[in-house]
Amino acid sequence: EHEAVFSRGWVSAWQQNRIDGETMGRLSPGDLVFVPCPHDATFLPGHVVDIGADDTVGVELGLGAGASEGEHRQVPHQEVCLRFDLTDSSTMQDNTSLMHMNAATILENLKLRHCRDEIYTYTASVLLAVNPYKEIRGLYGQDQCARYRGKHIGALPPHPYALSDTAYRTLVRERKNQALLISGESGAGKTETAKIVMEFLSYASGTATDLTSRIQARVLQAQPILESFGNAVTMRNSNSSRFGKYNRLFFDEAGALVAADITTYLLESSRVVVHGDRERTYHCFYEMLAGLGDERLHELRLERRRAYRLMSCGQGCVEGVEERDARNFKRLCEALGTIGLDGDAIDGMIEVLAGLVHLGNIPVDDDASAQASKEDESRTVDVHDDHVENAARLLGMDADALCGMLKRKKVAVPGRNSFHEVPRTQSQFRQILHSLIKALYKRLFNRTVEHINGSFCEIRPRDAKNREGIENHIGILDIYGFERLQRNSFEQLCINLANERLQHYFVENVLVAEQALYKREGLPWAGLTLPDSQPVVNCITQVFRTLDEYSQLANSRGSASDEQFCLKATDDAAKDPLRKEVLRQPRGGRRASAAPGVTPPALNQGFIIKHYAGTVEYNTKGWLDKNNDRLLPECERLICESSCPLVSSLGEPDQGKMSFKSISKRYVQDLEGLLKTLATCNVHYIRCFKPNEEQRPNAFQPRLVLDQIVQCGTIELVKVMHDGYPNRCSFDEISMRFCSLLPESFQHYGMRTFIEALMLAYDVPQEHWALGMSRLFLKAGQLKALEDMRTEGAQPKAEKLASIVAGIVRKRWSRAGHAVLLCNYLPKFLQQIYERRARRLAARRRFRSAFRAVQFVLAVAASISEKRKVRLAKAFRVASLLYVRTGRWLASTRKRLAVALQQQREEEERRRAEEERRHEEERQRRAEEERLRWEEEDRLRREEEGRQRRLREEEERERLEQERKRLEEERLRREEEIRREEERRRLEDRQREEE
Repeated sequence: EHEAVFSRGWVSAWQQNRIDGETMGRLSPGDLVFVPCPHDATFLPGHVVDIGADDTVGVELGLGAGASEGEHRQVPHQEVCLRFDLTDSSTMQDNTSLMHMNAATILENLKLRHCRDEIYTYTASVLLAVNPYKEIRGLYGQDQCARYRGKHIGALPPHPYALSDTAYRTLVRERKNQALLISGESGAGKTETAKIVMEFLSYASGTATDLTSRIQARVLQAQPILESFGNAVTMRNSNSSRFGKYNRLFFDEAGALVAADITTYLLESSRVVVHGDRERTYHCFYEMLAGLGDERLHELRLERRRAYRLMSCGQGCVEGVEERDARNFKRLCEALGTIGLDGDAIDGMIEVLAGLVHLGNIPVDDDASAQASKEDESRTVDVHDDHVENAARLLGMDADALCGMLKRKKVAVPGRNSFHEVPRTQSQFRQILHSLIKALYKRLFNRTVEHINGSFCEIRPRDAKNREGIENHIGILDIYGFERLQRNSFEQLCINLANERLQHYFVENVLVAEQALYKREGLPWAGLTLPDSQPVVNCITQVFRTLDEYSQLANSRGSASDEQFCLKATDDAAKDPLRKEVLRQPRGGRRASAAPGVTPPALNQGFIIKHYAGTVEYNTKGWLDKNNDRLLPECERLICESSCPLVSSLGEPDQGKMSFKSISKRYVQDLEGLLKTLATCNVHYIRCFKPNEEQRPNAFQPRLVLDQIVQCGTIELVKVMHDGYPNRCSFDEISMRFCSLLPESFQHYGMRTFIEALMLAYDVPQEHWALGMSRLFLKAGQLKALEDMRTEGAQPKAEKLASIVAGIVRKRWSRAGHAVLLCNYLPKFLQQIYERRARRLAARRRFRSAFRAVQFVLAVAASISEKRKVRLAKAFRVASLLYVRTGRWLASTRKRLAVALQQQREEEERRRAEEERRHEEERQRRAEEERLRWEEEDRLRREEEGRQRRLREEEERERLEQERKRLEEERLRREEEIRREEERRRLEDRQREEE
């Protein structure tokens, strides 16, 4: 039953994440525990009733999902976890402070806090945020910013303000770049959290200067612009960021905000032309229709209530948000004005958006209808529509040129320097129209970001390179969350690659680095096995390389297809032992896990990748086109020759000369640059969680939250931080910051002695601190306690100080005693050194004597007469000649011997083969004889059986004949008796007649 219920691997996750070392020996009747719930793969509360002899525990369950009040179950002891008293209304602000450390207690702590609108929880220095999907009064604002400003983490309840303040104060004090990495699934609240962080940083740096005020206003006003142009409604999030962004706020030496910039990553441009059911394209289109007046809409040839293809290409649409869109449009126009755009520039952007709406409304068959009939797919296009005229007018293009570009393509004449035009098919028409819309919107988005960054430079113009060298910054990374949709395409793989890289970065730079620091500093630590995302990253990177290769082939010769790319990617992965565990082909047929109404892709149209957050099935249709960021030359020419200044500025003339421009390669390079930037920063982490799929307030789905807790590494983080020391300071920093807490006489001791005395003086438990090679390590909360004592000016008692001084004196006497012992042993040690040194000197003398003797022999040899030298030379030549001839003779002899040995081996091989042949013939002869013998025996056996059978038949015939004779005799006897009886009767009758 457990194997079937926990098919997603919950049992293994449960066992791996039981991190408080609970064993069978620690359990006793009456203990409060959690046990697995087989219905939703979470946990049920209960208490231990008895402990069985077969490693099972009898648990009486409380009232919960899948259990009735007082139900009794026998559970394997390894699946039982201790819990805190649920009747106690208090919760822990830091998960590392929980009495029992396991996945169940962490989940329960988050659940109880969410129910009380305490949506933030620490895990050491990492902040966990559970999206409430509602406004919580009094949680944000200027008053709360003032409350958290200058406070250490832990002094107040968990909040993004606290983490932001820590980053800000660290930047001002240490002059080192800071970064806040906000991660989580789509809809977990990352974008809102990023806005909260920027709100506090703008407040924290607030000064009375006009420069800072203007920068603060533009930093805050940039967010609604990016939301309108880069966010959309998806099935999982009503305000989903469809791009990644890294906001940098630059501060001077005094901590004043002096500049800012924004870097964006991979806008999902395909959403402009196609999106899923019950989803929307980017907010700006709907805000434009809802916020513009009727007269302005008439000028743009738009209707407020009309369903445009670009904005409602799914089977359903989102309704009832017109008022919100109208408010957001007003806010958008105000924000555009704040960053320096005048009314004409804003009108130009609106006209471009309206032109895109008209382009999207040009009649064209969608993918489903095109696939339904090959005849429809191959037929040519006839474009005659008012939307073409309206789009051309708004975009400043010639209507005939736009129609001609959409209807016909130029084909080079072989052997001639000329072209001729051929009609486009429906597929080509749809592809080029969508490419034009996507390119214009993507470039408009990038131009908007450039305007935002340019507005910061207008306030304080300075060279960017010079700025980064002088001013430090705090970066806020708000990047798309992990996505697993009904249909996952190229954009989802890019998004999930970013999440894999950031997850790997978190594990490497927080968990692995933490354990390495403990070992380097000499602290006792047992290693913890951590999840590794590098195989998945390597696999996706190789998929992108293959995609670039096939995209290049498709654009140069047209000899590649999406199906060929998919087969190549899966075949390459199958050959690698590591990658085949990550990427595989989908199983044939419809799977039970497929979403209703969604048909799994064929074997050559997709693959499945096992990510850290779950398995995702990708459909590779259209990937070769999506990976190419290059427009056709005729499209580029239309954009560059536009009479609209904004549209013409979006043209890229050099792009038309390129055959292929890889999006995946650029995206991977941007990710590498982002990680290099983070490597220069002190990174602070905020993990955002979704409490439910429906985005409802006051709803908490334990299974969904547990899934996110396990996947993002929170369990391992709690283990490392709970068993380890999350706070650490160098000896110099501790001595400088806390020197006022002890009398001045203690400062004459060494730093290690001073720090040890400080810990003893303020009764810090020995298990809550440790001295490394160069740092003091403290458990969670201890550094805050010391800071509070320093702030309050608390002084230890004189008796305590006297006891510490006595302890220092005792240690000094102990060290002196060890020094005396060392001095007593030192003469023996030195004597051993002298003896070894004497032996080395004697060896050197012997070597020098031998060397002199060799030199003398060589000198005597050199004094031999010249005549003897001649004789020796002649003898040497003779010997050399003999040596050469002997060598030749030996070589020829070796050759003859080799030939003889070869012949001998061949002869032996021949004899062996002959012997084997004879043995084989003998074996065959014996086999033949054996066969004949068996045949003869079988023949004799059959003859004997026939003879026996005939004898039995003869005996049977004789028996039957005898039986027949016996019966015949019996018959004759009975007839004779009957005759005699009749004779007797006749005699009797005759006698009676005579009488």
